[in-house]
Amino acid sequence: MTTSENSTTTVSSVFLPVGYVDTEATLDGGQAFRWWPEESGGYRGVVGRRTVNVSETEGGVSVTPLDGKGTDGLQHSMLEYLGHDQDLEGFRVRFADDPCLGPALRGYSGLRVLRQDPWEALFSFITSSTSNIPRIKLNVGAAAEKLGYSVGPETRDVTFPEPEVVSEAGEQFLRDLGFGFRAKYLVPAAEAIASGQLSLTDLREASYADAREALTALHGVGEKVADCVLAFSLDKPESFIVDRHILRALHKWYDLPEKASLTYAADWARDFFGDHSALANQYMFHRERLARRASEWGGAHVERALPEDD
Repeated sequence: MTTSENSTTTVSSVFLPVGYVDTEATLDGGQAFRWWPEESGGYRGVVGRRTVNVSETEGGVSVTPLDGKGTDGLQHSMLEYLGHDQDLEGFRVRFADDPCLGPALRGYSGLRVLRQDPWEALFSFITSSTSNIPRIKLNVGAAAEKLGYSVGPETRDVTFPEPEVVSEAGEQFLRDLGFGFRAKYLVPAAEAIASGQLSLTDLREASYADAREALTALHGVGEKVADCVLAFSLDKPESFIVDRHILRALHKWYDLPEKASLTYAADWARDFFGDHSALANQYMFHRERLARRASEWGGAHVERALPEDD
């Protein structure tokens, strides 16, 4: 544990010796939607009922509580959140010479797959339909600020609302917040979980196939949304998410047939990458997204792309 001081307060921080973590790519790159960069450094967000700052430091990350509470329990909860037990070393060894993943692993070695709260992940990725990261953050943040409860001094320092709260708020409330057509999918999902019809916690113990089937049974939850939830919150490392970035990468690097469907692409990738599918997916997505930004936007984005992608 470390301690930092200013003129008025003494704040203790917890050091997590997890190796290099790229906090921007991991916390603000499309897996989670309630982290914000702070001027003083690091990212501010709410994990469970704790408001924290997560910042990069040598050999790991430093986690500082921002809610006036101590550090008890923070190390365990943040290790879980950052997916400390995922097989990063095995992944790096296995795909060191892969034409797509090898350079991505060397250039973006700090990328991690998060282990989020399943309900917040499900809500967020239903919200993501035909949207983009800034818009998703705006929508998810608005729902939390209106329906969650405060756990810190800033407006954004709020817990994510429980399914019962979202269900009671109703579809029109969410539409008024700007969720549009997605509201008609969010409320039934909340009702299914609040009623006990679906237990997200139980899905952590279920097989990948059974968990995916349970999620896609929800109105408005397709294969892509289900795979996001499975990868980022339900301990399914064999989950592989296919979007336009990933499909382009599979065509380019792995000679996937040009007319392959999204379902075919996802099935092929799970077979090829196995229990490293979720990790492979994130490294592939990150490389493709930064390469496309460098190509389309230029400027500072060129520096973030891999040299091979210039």
